[in-house]
Amino acid sequence: MRFLERMGLQKAADPKEEMKKWKRELAKEQRSMDREIRKMEAAEAKSKAECQKLGKQGRIDACKVIAKEIVRTRAAKERLMVAKTQISSISMQLQTQAAMVRAAGCMKKSTEVMATMNKLVKLPELQKTMMEMQREMERAGLIEEMVGDAMDSLDGDDVEEETALEVDKVVQETALE
Repeated sequence: MRFLERMGLQKAADPKEEMKKWKRELAKEQRSMDREIRKMEAAEAKSKAECQKLGKQGRIDACKVIAKEIVRTRAAKERLMVAKTQISSISMQLQTQAAMVRAAGCMKKSTEVMATMNKLVKLPELQKTMMEMQREMERAGLIEEMVGDAMDSLDGDDVEEETALEVDKVVQETALE
């Protein structure tokens, strides 16, 4: 099959589709094993009933033969259950592997995005710009403080005294009214 893929005569199978196909096959086998187990349980029940019937009739030799058949049936049923459990384990491992492949794909995409972001954002330039911005903001704060001090000095103490006198006059007028 791979030879045909290499020669270009057959298209390569999609991994997701192959996984679905495998899971369907595994589930089909599990259902088949369940049917076989149910058949064996029914046969075991019939054999038990037959053995009890023969035991009541006193046919011990025939009962021993049927008892051996029951033991073999139970052993075969146990082997089928083990095989079914192994198939279930394989199915879970298949799902785990698929999840790991998806996670690896996501990590690869994430890595590509991070590499692109690193190319777009020049960290040394960004740091330089941030430092310049910080200096400008400090200068603006100093200038604002200096302008505030200058305005206060222009007003002088006379303005504060006049403001206090005006406030007193307004309070006296409102108290008189």
